[in-house]
Amino acid sequence: MLSLLLACGHAPAATEAERLSDLAAKGDAAALDSLIDLARRKKDADAQYALGLMAYEARGLERNAAQAFQLVGRAAAQGHAEACNTLGFFYQRGVGTPVDLAQALGWFRRGAEAGNARAQTNLGWFYEQGIAIDKDPAAAAQWYARAVEQGLPAAHANLANLYESGLGVATNPAAAIRLYEIAFAGGVTSAALRLGRLQEARGNIAAAADHYVAAARSGIAEAQFPAGRLLAASGNPRRNIEQGLHWLGAAATRESLEPLLVLANLYDQGTGVAADPVVADPARAAGYFRRAALLGDAESAFRYAQFVASAAKAAPADGPADDPAPWYRRAAEKNHAQAQFQLGRLLQSRGGDAGKEGRSEAVGWYRKAAGQGHLPAALQLAIALEGGLGVAASPTEAITWYAKAAAADDPEALYRLGNLYDRGMGTAADFGRARDYYTRSATLGHAGATAVLKRMIGAPSIDPVLGDPFKGLR
Repeated sequence: MLSLLLACGHAPAATEAERLSDLAAKGDAAALDSLIDLARRKKDADAQYALGLMAYEARGLERNAAQAFQLVGRAAAQGHAEACNTLGFFYQRGVGTPVDLAQALGWFRRGAEAGNARAQTNLGWFYEQGIAIDKDPAAAAQWYARAVEQGLPAAHANLANLYESGLGVATNPAAAIRLYEIAFAGGVTSAALRLGRLQEARGNIAAAADHYVAAARSGIAEAQFPAGRLLAASGNPRRNIEQGLHWLGAAATRESLEPLLVLANLYDQGTGVAADPVVADPARAAGYFRRAALLGDAESAFRYAQFVASAAKAAPADGPADDPAPWYRRAAEKNHAQAQFQLGRLLQSRGGDAGKEGRSEAVGWYRKAAGQGHLPAALQLAIALEGGLGVAASPTEAITWYAKAAAADDPEALYRLGNLYDRGMGTAADFGRARDYYTRSATLGHAGATAVLKRMIGAPSIDPVLGDPFKGLR
């Protein structure tokens, strides 16, 4: 939602009072005396209003909110349309008087009915927001439209917002775009951001990027990220990686998650185009992933942990300054299954007393990851349950987790499942079933399963003697 411009200003006509006001603001004492004489003796509304603005803006007079309120009020009481608008502004903001929204509404209405475009826009805003009156977007649209006819840029922006959202009028993106364009040309910089969003929604990526850049250049920080994102997008026919990196970098300085993630992935993968200036830079990508992780992004914490773990393998004997475990833990605690699995592996690999505690904790992380369908974690959990590694041995439960991994044709899970059925561990012995699991595992290249099958096939058959199905080897 665009915020309404509730600013007071000079009367549109170049009056004698306005001329004197401009001179007085430059230090012309005679002009100031003449202006005061007009206001006091002749009770000239233009002069009263001009003096009121000077007192409010500290322009040629000392700032005095109470006097500004009194002088503007006198002009408004005489029907001075711009003074009516400004008096409404004073009541709304509490300038020289307590805040009184009902009074503000009344003065905006009086100014609007007198034809003042600012007052019409402000009255429309009160209707749109339901300030001191029931919400009525249709009435808001009508008042905005009257101000648009007078060319007020703020009114164009507010009416455009109604056409964009379909409040009070039928949704009309094309009309919204036209109105936003006029508003932006008239100095409403926030309109460029809205134009960017509308054009992007319509698939006009290049036009959207241009508008986002215009908004970013005008100081709207919110536009920096979309400007950078679209300038760096492969689907932009006017793609400009260098400018894209500039705006993404500007957005990232505020430690905003989205630009950090885009930058991390850009440097992680590179653009893959020789003409583009971004080549893969894992260390730089890791830096962005780390910053994103500190903002709470689980995937970034995992990616940074992976980088640290990889660097540890290539580092000198004293190792890197960082440890992957805390970063895996950050992601694992946010239910990142792969991080839970990797943290379990890391904890399990550590020796000594820490290793004993680590094995127990590792089982817990395997269980969490396996519960999310992570099959390598299911396999490691089953191995731990079968052997009592960091947890009480439970071959029966191990079978359950081996079966989940085996269903995805994991050769190790198939082999171990076959072994448990072969030995009757955690279940009744079932040599036919064991042979089936061994066969599937061997087909997938598992050396242990292949060896067991060779022994089974090479053993003398007693089926003819017993008349029973092949039992395999215990």
